[in-house]
Amino acid sequence: MNRLFCAVCYCLLLSSTVVAELKPEDQLTIRVNTFRRLDLIKYFLDYYQTCDVIRQVQVVWSDQVNSPPTDWLQNYPPGKYMFEVHKTDSLNNRFKVLDNVPTEAVLSIDDDLIVPCEDLAYSLQVWKANKNVLVGFSPRMHTYDVIAGNQRYLNWQYTWWSGIYTIMLTKAAIMHRDYLPDYEKLVPQEMLTQITTHRNCEDIAMAHVVAKQSDAAPVWVHVIIYEVSTGGISSGTSHFEDRSKCVDQLKTLTKSSPWVTGYQKVMRISYLDWFRYWWMDNK
Repeated sequence: MNRLFCAVCYCLLLSSTVVAELKPEDQLTIRVNTFRRLDLIKYFLDYYQTCDVIRQVQVVWSDQVNSPPTDWLQNYPPGKYMFEVHKTDSLNNRFKVLDNVPTEAVLSIDDDLIVPCEDLAYSLQVWKANKNVLVGFSPRMHTYDVIAGNQRYLNWQYTWWSGIYTIMLTKAAIMHRDYLPDYEKLVPQEMLTQITTHRNCEDIAMAHVVAKQSDAAPVWVHVIIYEVSTGGISSGTSHFEDRSKCVDQLKTLTKSSPWVTGYQKVMRISYLDWFRYWWMDNK
């Protein structure tokens, strides 16, 4: 919890430097899935209320036993937060919109991730130049195993070493709101059922939808991002095998493998960098 507190404090310090009031078209809507982690979602809400770039935060609530803490809402600006209560417990609810999404840009993000407000504002500008694809912070690579004859989902080191990626995880990615209804329309029912049963791969399924609709690579943006919890499905021993099966099953069920390889990494440069590049061009 100390690490969580420090991350939030540091991000609050960074966000205090952003003073310009943003226009509505320069804002985004957060959709965050949470399940019985009240401490994390409370810190999440406390931090993101400081971000002018955030128009609204929609908390996807799929807990069929416990009611959402709606009494929290009185502590935040009116209309800034809402709990979207679903009648089923499924990871597919992450993309199943029950209410209006007030902005074109939607940030799908996990409840244990803290991104500085200024980095979100910068990433939104990158997305506005690439509205048809996923613009995010967690790229991954997949490949074809010639010996086994199937698709393989690779761990993050492959992308960090090579700079190549094909999948952008929606644990932290900006997308156009029009892709949200496309999810249930285009992901085969067998896959949706598997996602509900095994509580995995909804992010790969959405990335598949966007790749198929856009026929373009996602865009990787380099930002500061704090992951303030440990564990989760990615820590399981069968994680990569399970994810590989999902990539392979999507190919079989949709009869398509729409992944486009991305090579770019968008990052800001400092004034010193500008001067250095100018000096190199003019020496």
